Amino acid sequence: MKNTTRWQDWMILIAGIWLFISPWLFGFSRSNYSWDALLMGILLIIFSIAAIGNKRIWEEWVSLIIGAWIFISPWVLGFAGAPDQWNFFIVGGAVFILAIWDLSLYSNANIHQTVHPS
Repeated sequence: MKNTTRWQDWMILIAGIWLFISPWLFGFSRSNYSWDALLMGILLIIFSIAAIGNKRIWEEWVSLIIGAWIFISPWVLGFAGAPDQWNFFIVGGAVFILAIWDLSLYSNANIHQTVHPS
């Protein structure tokens, strides 16, 4: 695909930064699940920067999987009753939706490229 920057990649980058700093913002930095926010935040930051720099479809699939993990991690890791679980639900859901949106743009670009080769 053409090397174009989409706003969805920038939003995923912001979500990654937010998730990374959220343990300190919401006071769960000493909890046993803060590592999930830190690690997933770092991964989102890395893959969104990669997508911004040189867009490849696999980067969007990785973001989709990370978003799904962030969303379900409160149940899987056992902190679904924690007061800051909403942070994981919102960030994970947003990243998942943004990645799907970005993937749909790949599909549309491939269809238009096939119909109208340049």
